[in-house]
Amino acid sequence: MLPSAERLRKTGLFQRVYTARKVVSSEYFTLNVLPRQPRSSARNPLVGFVVGKKVHNDACKRNRAKRRVREAYRLLCRQNQDEDLNLGQWYALVFVIKAEILEAGWDQIVESLRTSLLKANQKFGARKTS
Repeated sequence: MLPSAERLRKTGLFQRVYTARKVVSSEYFTLNVLPRQPRSSARNPLVGFVVGKKVHNDACKRNRAKRRVREAYRLLCRQNQDEDLNLGQWYALVFVIKAEILEAGWDQIVESLRTSLLKANQKFGARKTS
């Protein structure tokens, strides 16, 4: 389970992430990112997971999909402390989960999550000056 300090809960902040329109899509979910302001302190981003009723009418299935993506994100953050993902540059991340995730295997979810974060880093991330 994600720590309470890393969970995105406020509706207004979800709306800020959606209006930023920085989106990366994959087969299993759409990742919306909100970059961190330069003056704010670096820490892990606030993360939210959204599954609509279009995915499945059964709440049990929707919750299972959310739990699987949340756990994959948590493990990826814990094991990957190096700089390739650079999660400290994001203020908030919102994963909008698609219906295809219900048939996906664990390794597919982890790999899709990792490639989406790398794609967001490449597309919208802060450029490092060397």
